[in-house]
Amino acid sequence: MIRKLLSLIPPMPWHQPKIRVAPGDRVILLHGLWRSHWAMDGLAVSLNKQGYETLNIPYPSFRKTLDQITDDVREAIAPSQKTTHYVTHSMGGIIFRCLAHRFPEVVTGKTVMLAPPNQGSEIIDWLSDSLWGRLLVGPGGLELSTENIRQQIPAFKNDHPVAVIMGTSKRIRIFESMLGEAHDGIVTVEGGYIKGMKKLQTVPAGHTMIMHHQEAQQQIFDYLSGQD
Repeated sequence: MIRKLLSLIPPMPWHQPKIRVAPGDRVILLHGLWRSHWAMDGLAVSLNKQGYETLNIPYPSFRKTLDQITDDVREAIAPSQKTTHYVTHSMGGIIFRCLAHRFPEVVTGKTVMLAPPNQGSEIIDWLSDSLWGRLLVGPGGLELSTENIRQQIPAFKNDHPVAVIMGTSKRIRIFESMLGEAHDGIVTVEGGYIKGMKKLQTVPAGHTMIMHHQEAQQQIFDYLSGQD
């Protein structure tokens, strides 16, 4: 419960990347919009216990554009001889897509995307119609619109090993009318699809806390280790 509460801490200017050393491959974690590195910290701990070295990177999700955020994330990734995997949540998956396109040299392993708006966000479309909505999500958040994602954000090469895990718990009901049947309260299951991915799985979790869901974590461990 404490980790779940900590994961709601918003981004702060003093947040810094957090490294947990281990002998295994490196896993880089990228959080979502209006979240901080605390959102992925519990998952980072679990991965570290599995023997992975983890790098949990915070980024100013609502203050900068996607390109600027991608530059910041790249700067935080030190050179490494280790195979480098990624685990992302929501907007973090879109940042990863930009990173993989612009800086493929830092993407040498597998990727697991948790609840990514790979087809864009209908909620962002709605928020962008109002001044308060635009101020709330900022320049990076606005770039998660369905039009921008589908037209401007590159997909993956066919040889890139990417798995997508989407939630199906509808605990957030306020956006029900714009999301349809299968969704996690924020992103539709169908919206997680991206050309070039290896698989798409679902778990009974909501968007906000999917990274803490036991089944989702097990799927991550299995995929990264080659058991799935």
